[in-house]
Amino acid sequence: MPDVHLSAIGYALGEPRELSELQAVLPDDLSVLAEDIVHYRASDAEIWELAAAAAEQSLAGCPEPPDALVYVSQNEPDSATALARLANRLGLTTCPSIALSGHDCGNFGPALGVVRDMVVAGTRRRVLLVLADRAREPRQRLMASGLSLFSDGAAACLVTADAPGTDGATFVLEAAASRTEVRLEEPEVAGTGMLTTVRLAAETIAELLADTGRSRDDFRHVVFANYRTASQKFLCTAMGFGYERILPGAVADQAHCFAADILITLAQRHADGSLSPGDRLLASATGPHAWNTLALSVPIRQAGR
Repeated sequence: MPDVHLSAIGYALGEPRELSELQAVLPDDLSVLAEDIVHYRASDAEIWELAAAAAEQSLAGCPEPPDALVYVSQNEPDSATALARLANRLGLTTCPSIALSGHDCGNFGPALGVVRDMVVAGTRRRVLLVLADRAREPRQRLMASGLSLFSDGAAACLVTADAPGTDGATFVLEAAASRTEVRLEEPEVAGTGMLTTVRLAAETIAELLADTGRSRDDFRHVVFANYRTASQKFLCTAMGFGYERILPGAVADQAHCFAADILITLAQRHADGSLSPGDRLLASATGPHAWNTLALSVPIRQAGR
C-alpha cells in the first residue's frame, strides 16, 4: 500500500467534570472506572461545533487548503445540516465533503481507510479528516461494555500523499488491516464476544506483519482508544505484545472521546517527547463488529524536530 501522511493534528475537548458528578445522576456503580478515570469531558456545544474547533487548529497548520472534507460522527442528529455548517464555519463552502458513521468509537479506522483510498487514487491531494462526538445525556456516557466513560471531544488531521513539510507531528500510514464479523442473529454466549475480539485482533496483526514484512519487535508502541488500563492490557496481550508497548492516552483526565482518542493521543505523546523519529506504532480502532489496526511511523526527518 502506498504511504500516506497524517499531519496538522488538532483537537478540542469539553470541560473537565469530576467523576463523582456523574455518579450522582447514574444508578450504576462507577467504582471500577474510578480506578482509572478522574475527569470526563462535557460540552454544551453542538457536535459540529466541536468538530469545527478541532478543524480550525488543523487548518492553521496547513500550507494549502484541503480539497476534500470528511466529517465523522456517530451521534450527530442531522449529518447533512451539520456537514454544511461545518464547511461554512471553516470557509470550505466549495470543497467536496462527505459525512461518515457506522462503527461507533471504531469509526477512525474505516474513515481513514476511505480517506487513504481517495488520496492514493489521486482523486484528492489533501483531505481534512474530522472526528467529533458528544453524549446527549448522562446515561449515554457509560459504555455498555464497561470499558470506559464517554467524553465530548473532537480531533482532526490532514491526510496527504506527500510529506506536508510543516512543523508539528507527522505520521506515515504504512499499512492497514481490517476484520469485520457481524453476528446479530446468533444467541449471545458468555465470553463469545471477547473470544471474537481476540481472534480479529490476531488476524489483523498477522495481515499487517505479512504486508509490511516486519516483526512485532519492529513496533515500539501500541495505541488504543482510552479504555480502562486493564482492558488495554488485555487487548495488547491479544495482539501478542507486552504491556510495556502501550502508548498511554490521557485516560484519567479525558476518559474516552469516541473515535477521536487515537489522534489526540498521537498529538499529545508527540508533544511531550514520548515519540522519536523512526518510531513505529500499531494503532487499533475497535467497533462493535470490527477491528482495525494501522501501522504508523514517525518520519526520520520532519520539520520542527
